[in-house]
Amino acid sequence: MFNMKITLAFLLFAGLLAIGVDAGSEPVCSYRNNQGETIFLKYLPLLKQGQDYVDFSADGKCVKRAVCSENFKTEVEDCAKYPVTCTNKKTYPGVFPGCCVKC
Repeated sequence: MFNMKITLAFLLFAGLLAIGVDAGSEPVCSYRNNQGETIFLKYLPLLKQGQDYVDFSADGKCVKRAVCSENFKTEVEDCAKYPVTCTNKKTYPGVFPGCCVKC
């Protein structure tokens, strides 16, 4: 009888731990980069901004940018979307899309 109470208490405690771990996990976005690795990104609600990841090719040029949106969807921007050249690349703030060209 005593062993049964200990076993029941242990199972109850283990169940509460499992619920606590599940409740504390945050939703994330994911992106598979050029190397085949899965990158996880978060949306930061206090900053109202998603983390981003710039995907570089083997030659050092970036090819895509992945951003985690407010509804936890990965938004991917392609370099082809931006008309970046060596002469106008300084007009683009930040790493992306200025990294689309090597000058």
